[in-house]
Amino acid sequence: MFTKLLKHEWRATRGMLGTLCLVCLGAGLLGGGTMRYLMIAAQQSAIDILIVLAMVAAMIAVGVAALLLYIGRFYKSRFTDEGYLTFTLPVNTHQNLLASMANSAIGMVIIFFVICAALMLWLMIGLPGMGDFIKMVWEKFPELWDSLKRVWSTIPWKFVWMFLLNVLTGCVCELVLLMLSVTIGSIIAKKHKILAAVGVYYGIHVALSMVTSFTMVMGVFSGADEKVWMLRYFSGMALLMAAVSVAGYFLMYALVDRKLNLN
Repeated sequence: MFTKLLKHEWRATRGMLGTLCLVCLGAGLLGGGTMRYLMIAAQQSAIDILIVLAMVAAMIAVGVAALLLYIGRFYKSRFTDEGYLTFTLPVNTHQNLLASMANSAIGMVIIFFVICAALMLWLMIGLPGMGDFIKMVWEKFPELWDSLKRVWSTIPWKFVWMFLLNVLTGCVCELVLLMLSVTIGSIIAKKHKILAAVGVYYGIHVALSMVTSFTMVMGVFSGADEKVWMLRYFSGMALLMAAVSVAGYFLMYALVDRKLNLN
């Protein structure tokens, strides 16, 4: 049943997700074409520059819109009239929440790769020599690979892996906090639930900012070696984000399971 619920969540959002992907790719196409025209014409006008800036804004807006799409879907399917139907399905609360989280994560990953593809399309069209450059890189790839292997041996991989771990835990934590804020706002507010959710989200982030700022200040004045301190800081932030994600999820589970009384 969990798989069916996940499929239902995907069907409910795939149409808008596809539209956002097309908008993003269209922005990359139009932005690349405008840049190509500016480089060939060797002249710029205010309108052309505004078009380029608008395409950049469109790509950013697509990412924000996708996030709002999934958070809005979570709110609609759990805390409006549709929620009564959702919570009567033969799945437990964990499966109900995880289906929404998994669908949101899949959608955001798709949007991320589409934005990367749109940027690549922009560069391919906008820069006249980009095709020749890619062809040259492909032909000389064996030589470049040997050079990259020598460079890789000098890269501080501990910091790289810690940075990637921070990005992963930060993304998961952000998704959990958004869903938790919607849950709390929908429970404590009678009318303006979205406004309450925004206030809860802001309050949580203020508290987290105070903790991270205090940790950074303590590390700076600890007198420890810079590399050691940075490694400890990245490790601590990853642990903090993981702990907040787990605590936020189980708090959301408890609120949905006990306070909504919809099961």
